[in-house]
Amino acid sequence: MDTEIFKEAEERANKFNLRCFLVIIIIGLLVLISNEINLFPLSKDVVRNGIFLLILYYSVPLIIYLIHDKFAKKKPSILQNTKFKIIVMICAFGGVIDLCCTLSNNVLLVIVIPPLLAAQYKHDRRIFFWVIIASLITIPVITYGAYFLGVYDRLLHKGLTEEQADFFQNRIDNATPRRMLELFTHHVIPKCFCIAAIDYIAHSITKRTSFMIEKQIDLNALIVKEVETKNEMQRAVIEDLADIVETRDLETGDHIKRTKLYVNILANALKNHNEYEDILTPDVIELMTNSAPLHDIGKIGVSDLILCKKGRLTEEEFNQMKTHTTIGGQIIKRILSDLGDEKSLDMAYDIALCHHEKWNGTGYPNGLKEEEIPLSARIMAIADVFDALVSKRCYKEALPFDEAVNIIIKDAGTHFDPNIVEVFKEIIPQFKDASEIKL
Repeated sequence: MDTEIFKEAEERANKFNLRCFLVIIIIGLLVLISNEINLFPLSKDVVRNGIFLLILYYSVPLIIYLIHDKFAKKKPSILQNTKFKIIVMICAFGGVIDLCCTLSNNVLLVIVIPPLLAAQYKHDRRIFFWVIIASLITIPVITYGAYFLGVYDRLLHKGLTEEQADFFQNRIDNATPRRMLELFTHHVIPKCFCIAAIDYIAHSITKRTSFMIEKQIDLNALIVKEVETKNEMQRAVIEDLADIVETRDLETGDHIKRTKLYVNILANALKNHNEYEDILTPDVIELMTNSAPLHDIGKIGVSDLILCKKGRLTEEEFNQMKTHTTIGGQIIKRILSDLGDEKSLDMAYDIALCHHEKWNGTGYPNGLKEEEIPLSARIMAIADVFDALVSKRCYKEALPFDEAVNIIIKDAGTHFDPNIVEVFKEIIPQFKDASEIKL
């Protein structure tokens, strides 16, 4: 859980910073266009070079993201990669250093951009502090560099005229300790203070946000633990209830275990079909599988004389046997309702009450038909009947596997949901393997 939250935080931070890059690129292009039409009194060559390098730096992470996530469509997203933020920060720093060097000391406060971007990585404070340190070091370097180079910083690759060389030498000659101290007190300290103040505010905000994230992580962990405990309690109750039935009839006990397996196989096969894809989520399948053992819990209310009778049941006895569905539903409502989980209660209740309903409406106890019957009960019906056919009972011998399969297929549209039977046909080998497992 913690890892997933940190990955999400990393992804959100990288996504925000890429959006900032895009905004800065757009602003850079607007500045370039404005300067070309003489709205700014800046050298066109200088601005062109500066904006071009800025766009180049800030485009690198965007291009990497587009290639990895949009074109190659690789998983997981590059935004979750912990090393990607290093690329982001290097490019951020490269872009602002380019502006500072191109436009001299005039835009030095743009150095605040990398720390503000680094502040987005709330769970990784190291990168934030390293960027601040680098920013504070950059300020005196750019300040003194601008002083010594002056207007020649962009002309050093050319030969200087005699007049320019004299002016440049004059700067060097005037670099007295007092002049350097004046630069430090009038330019370096104020700019460092401004950047430190802005970054301190940003860090304070992100620190508070980080605290909230950590609290959220702790809360999520507590919730997960409570859910797991509750699920364990539910499973224990279900197993105990199923054991009650098993103690009365050993055949029924094995039947419970096999039908649970059949339900799981059939539900997982159904989820691959578009009709059930959104319904049979992993959580629903797990809930259905765990509820399956309770489908015959109502048999504890049926007489042993009927439950274990070797011969054919009389009409009166069969009517009593039918009551195990309603008895089962009542037991589940009475016992599982105390656990406070409506989903588990509803699923187990539907299976216990409706697993003997038939697609054509001739089943019991309520004569439901077609999709009036809950999906979980329709799946349970096939698992229940199939296992009854291939298993030996006190009143009958086991049928061969192929014969049991043919009966299920033949009863599609009458006893069973025809759509589910079609899926059943696709997974007959899995049912075969499951039927041969020794329990």
